[in-house]
Amino acid sequence: MLEHLRVLDLTDERGLMCGRLLADLGADVVQVEPPGGSPARLAPPLTAGGTSMYWHAYAAGRRGIVLDLDAEPGRAELAELARRADVLVTSMPPAWLRERGLDPETLRAACPHLVYVAISAFGWTGPKAGYADSDLIVWAAGGPLDPHRDGDRPPLRISVPQAYLHAGADAAAGALLALLARARTGRGQVVDVSAQAAVGTATLARVLAHPSATPSRSGTASRWPDATRAAAVPRPRTA
Repeated sequence: MLEHLRVLDLTDERGLMCGRLLADLGADVVQVEPPGGSPARLAPPLTAGGTSMYWHAYAAGRRGIVLDLDAEPGRAELAELARRADVLVTSMPPAWLRERGLDPETLRAACPHLVYVAISAFGWTGPKAGYADSDLIVWAAGGPLDPHRDGDRPPLRISVPQAYLHAGADAAAGALLALLARARTGRGQVVDVSAQAAVGTATLARVLAHPSATPSRSGTASRWPDATRAAAVPRPRTA
Protein backbone atom coordinates (compact mmCIF):
# COMPACT_ATOMS: atom_id res chain seq x y z
CA MET A 1 0.00 0.00 0.00
CA LEU A 2 2.80 2.46 0.91
CA GLU A 3 5.63 0.79 -1.03
CA HIS A 4 6.49 4.10 -2.69
CA LEU A 5 7.28 5.83 0.62
CA ARG A 6 10.69 6.19 2.26
CA VAL A 7 10.72 6.78 6.01
CA LEU A 8 13.68 7.71 8.20
CA ASP A 9 13.14 6.59 11.80
CA LEU A 10 15.12 8.44 14.47
CA THR A 11 13.06 7.18 17.39
CA ASP A 12 13.87 5.26 20.53
CA GLU A 13 11.37 3.17 22.52
CA ARG A 14 9.08 6.22 22.71
CA GLY A 15 8.39 6.30 18.99
CA LEU A 16 9.01 2.88 17.44
CA MET A 17 5.30 2.17 17.02
CA CYS A 18 4.98 4.83 14.31
CA GLY A 19 7.62 3.24 12.08
CA ARG A 20 6.26 -0.24 12.77
CA LEU A 21 2.79 0.74 11.54
CA LEU A 22 4.14 2.47 8.43
CA ALA A 23 6.34 -0.57 7.69
CA ASP A 24 3.34 -2.86 8.11
CA LEU A 25 1.59 -0.76 5.46
CA GLY A 26 4.49 -1.34 3.07
CA ALA A 27 6.70 1.74 3.53
CA ASP A 28 10.49 1.36 3.33
CA VAL A 29 11.42 2.32 6.90
CA VAL A 30 15.10 2.80 7.80
CA GLN A 31 15.92 2.79 11.51
CA VAL A 32 18.80 5.13 12.33
CA GLU A 33 20.80 3.84 15.32
CA PRO A 34 23.80 5.34 17.11
CA PRO A 35 27.06 3.41 17.42
CA GLY A 36 26.42 0.70 19.99
CA GLY A 37 22.77 0.37 19.01
CA SER A 38 19.48 2.00 19.96
CA PRO A 39 18.66 2.19 23.68
CA ALA A 40 15.36 0.58 22.74
CA ARG A 41 17.29 -2.68 22.26
CA LEU A 42 17.48 -2.81 26.06
CA ALA A 43 13.84 -1.93 26.73
CA PRO A 44 12.03 -4.49 28.92
CA PRO A 45 10.66 -7.10 28.93
CA LEU A 46 13.83 -9.07 28.27
CA THR A 47 14.28 -12.73 27.52
CA ALA A 48 16.47 -14.90 29.72
CA GLY A 49 19.27 -14.22 27.27
CA GLY A 50 18.85 -10.44 27.56
CA THR A 51 17.05 -9.87 24.26
CA SER A 52 14.46 -7.11 24.29
CA MET A 53 11.06 -8.43 23.29
CA TYR A 54 9.92 -4.79 23.06
CA TRP A 55 12.51 -4.12 20.36
CA HIS A 56 11.64 -7.24 18.41
CA ALA A 57 7.94 -6.37 18.50
CA TYR A 58 8.08 -2.69 17.59
CA ALA A 59 11.26 -2.43 15.49
CA ALA A 60 10.18 -5.20 13.12
CA GLY A 61 9.75 -4.77 9.39
CA ARG A 62 12.47 -2.22 8.72
CA ARG A 63 16.03 -1.82 7.54
CA GLY A 64 18.73 -0.22 9.67
CA ILE A 65 21.72 2.08 9.45
CA VAL A 66 24.28 3.20 12.04
CA LEU A 67 25.11 6.93 12.11
CA ASP A 68 27.02 8.90 14.69
CA LEU A 69 24.88 12.04 14.88
CA ASP A 70 27.32 13.61 17.33
CA ALA A 71 29.83 13.86 14.47
CA GLU A 72 29.60 16.00 11.35
CA PRO A 73 29.95 13.12 8.84
CA GLY A 74 27.00 11.32 10.45
CA ARG A 75 24.85 14.44 10.40
CA ALA A 76 25.78 15.15 6.78
CA GLU A 77 24.79 11.63 5.76
CA LEU A 78 21.49 11.95 7.59
CA ALA A 79 20.79 15.26 5.81
CA GLU A 80 21.41 13.54 2.48
CA LEU A 81 19.08 10.68 3.41
CA ALA A 82 16.43 13.22 4.46
CA ARG A 83 16.57 14.81 1.00
CA ARG A 84 15.59 11.45 -0.49
CA ALA A 85 13.01 10.55 2.18
CA ASP A 86 9.30 11.30 2.34
CA VAL A 87 8.91 11.14 6.12
CA LEU A 88 11.26 11.58 9.06
CA VAL A 89 10.06 10.41 12.48
CA THR A 90 11.83 11.30 15.71
CA SER A 91 11.23 11.05 19.44
CA MET A 92 14.48 12.73 20.45
CA PRO A 93 14.29 15.81 22.73
CA PRO A 94 13.97 19.14 20.89
CA ALA A 95 17.16 20.54 22.46
CA TRP A 96 19.15 17.47 21.36
CA LEU A 97 17.89 17.84 17.80
CA ARG A 98 18.54 21.59 17.64
CA GLU A 99 22.12 21.15 18.87
CA ARG A 100 22.77 18.85 15.91
CA GLY A 101 20.88 20.82 13.28
CA LEU A 102 18.26 18.08 13.02
CA ASP A 103 15.26 20.14 14.12
CA PRO A 104 12.30 20.54 11.75
CA GLU A 105 13.11 24.14 10.83
CA THR A 106 16.66 23.27 9.72
CA LEU A 107 15.90 20.04 7.89
CA ARG A 108 12.77 21.31 6.16
CA ALA A 109 14.56 24.43 4.96
CA ALA A 110 16.71 22.10 2.87
CA CYS A 111 13.93 19.57 2.23
CA PRO A 112 10.59 21.42 1.89
CA HIS A 113 8.92 18.22 0.69
CA LEU A 114 9.74 16.39 3.94
CA VAL A 115 7.01 15.41 6.40
CA TYR A 116 8.70 15.80 9.79
CA VAL A 117 6.97 13.86 12.59
CA ALA A 118 8.01 14.84 16.13
CA ILE A 119 6.80 12.65 19.02
CA SER A 120 7.18 14.05 22.53
CA ALA A 121 5.48 13.95 25.90
CA PHE A 122 3.86 17.40 25.79
CA GLY A 123 4.41 18.71 22.28
CA TRP A 124 7.34 20.39 20.58
CA THR A 125 6.68 23.79 22.16
CA GLY A 126 4.67 25.16 25.07
CA PRO A 127 5.06 25.54 28.83
CA LYS A 128 5.46 21.78 29.45
CA ALA A 129 7.73 20.98 26.51
CA GLY A 130 10.71 20.41 28.79
CA TYR A 131 8.93 18.50 31.55
CA ALA A 132 9.94 15.01 32.66
CA ASP A 133 8.45 12.57 30.18
CA SER A 134 8.18 9.08 31.64
CA ASP A 135 5.26 6.86 30.65
CA LEU A 136 3.67 7.21 34.08
CA ILE A 137 3.94 11.01 34.04
CA VAL A 138 2.28 11.14 30.63
CA TRP A 139 -0.60 8.92 31.82
CA ALA A 140 -1.10 11.12 34.88
CA ALA A 141 -0.93 14.38 32.92
CA GLY A 142 -3.27 13.01 30.25
CA GLY A 143 -6.02 12.34 32.78
CA PRO A 144 -6.68 8.57 32.73
CA LEU A 145 -5.04 7.97 36.11
CA ASP A 146 -7.33 10.32 38.01
CA PRO A 147 -10.25 7.88 38.49
CA HIS A 148 -7.80 5.33 39.94
CA ARG A 149 -7.15 7.14 43.18
CA ASP A 150 -7.91 5.62 46.56
CA GLY A 151 -8.80 8.48 48.87
CA ASP A 152 -5.92 10.91 49.09
CA ARG A 153 -3.30 8.37 47.99
CA PRO A 154 -1.56 8.56 44.60
CA PRO A 155 -3.35 6.85 41.71
CA LEU A 156 -2.41 3.34 40.65
CA ARG A 157 -0.85 2.44 37.32
CA ILE A 158 -3.58 1.16 35.03
CA SER A 159 -1.52 -0.68 32.43
CA VAL A 160 1.87 -1.77 31.28
CA PRO A 161 3.75 1.22 29.80
CA GLN A 162 1.92 2.15 26.62
CA ALA A 163 1.45 5.92 26.54
CA TYR A 164 3.98 6.29 23.74
CA LEU A 165 2.35 3.45 21.80
CA HIS A 166 -0.78 5.60 21.57
CA ALA A 167 1.40 8.55 20.51
CA GLY A 168 3.13 6.41 17.88
CA ALA A 169 -0.19 5.33 16.41
CA ASP A 170 -1.35 8.97 16.27
CA ALA A 171 1.97 9.90 14.66
CA ALA A 172 1.51 7.34 11.89
CA ALA A 173 -1.98 8.66 11.18
CA GLY A 174 -0.69 12.25 11.21
CA ALA A 175 2.10 11.37 8.78
CA LEU A 176 -0.40 9.88 6.32
CA LEU A 177 -2.63 12.94 6.54
CA ALA A 178 0.37 15.20 5.91
CA LEU A 179 1.31 13.10 2.88
CA LEU A 180 -2.20 13.52 1.49
CA ALA A 181 -1.83 17.28 1.92
CA ARG A 182 1.57 17.15 0.19
CA ALA A 183 0.00 15.40 -2.79
CA ARG A 184 -2.10 18.56 -3.29
CA THR A 185 0.42 21.26 -2.36
CA GLY A 186 3.81 19.70 -3.08
CA ARG A 187 5.06 20.70 0.37
CA GLY A 188 5.61 18.74 3.53
CA GLN A 189 4.85 19.92 7.04
CA VAL A 190 5.58 19.27 10.71
CA VAL A 191 3.40 16.76 12.54
CA ASP A 192 3.67 17.63 16.24
CA VAL A 193 2.46 14.71 18.36
CA SER A 194 1.88 15.04 22.11
CA ALA A 195 1.71 11.76 24.03
CA GLN A 196 -0.29 13.56 26.73
CA ALA A 197 -2.97 14.43 24.17
CA ALA A 198 -2.79 10.94 22.69
CA VAL A 199 -3.64 9.16 25.95
CA GLY A 200 -6.43 11.63 26.60
CA THR A 201 -8.09 10.92 23.28
CA ALA A 202 -7.47 7.20 23.71
CA THR A 203 -9.87 7.36 26.66
CA LEU A 204 -12.22 9.81 24.97
CA ALA A 205 -15.42 8.49 26.51
CA ARG A 206 -14.03 9.06 30.00
CA VAL A 207 -12.55 12.49 29.25
CA LEU A 208 -15.83 13.75 27.77
CA ALA A 209 -18.14 12.00 30.23
CA HIS A 210 -19.34 15.22 31.80
CA PRO A 211 -20.05 17.41 28.75
CA SER A 212 -21.64 14.54 26.79
CA ALA A 213 -23.81 13.32 29.69
CA THR A 214 -22.25 9.86 29.43
CA PRO A 215 -22.64 7.85 32.64
CA SER A 216 -19.46 7.90 34.70
CA ARG A 217 -17.94 5.00 36.61
CA SER A 218 -20.34 5.77 39.41
CA GLY A 219 -23.23 5.21 36.99
CA THR A 220 -24.48 8.80 37.17
CA ALA A 221 -24.68 11.08 34.18
CA SER A 222 -23.80 14.75 34.22
CA ARG A 223 -26.46 17.48 34.05
CA TRP A 224 -24.97 19.43 31.17
CA PRO A 225 -27.74 21.63 29.75
CA ASP A 226 -26.98 20.78 26.10
CA ALA A 227 -26.31 17.10 26.70
CA THR A 228 -28.57 15.92 23.91
CA ARG A 229 -26.72 18.03 21.37
CA ALA A 230 -23.23 17.94 22.88
CA ALA A 231 -22.80 14.16 22.96
CA ALA A 232 -19.58 13.39 21.13
CA VAL A 233 -19.21 9.72 22.03
CA PRO A 234 -21.50 6.70 21.85
CA ARG A 235 -23.47 6.17 25.01
CA PRO A 236 -23.29 2.76 26.66
CA ARG A 237 -26.45 0.70 26.69
CA THR A 238 -28.22 0.40 30.00
CA ALA A 239 -30.27 -2.61 31.09
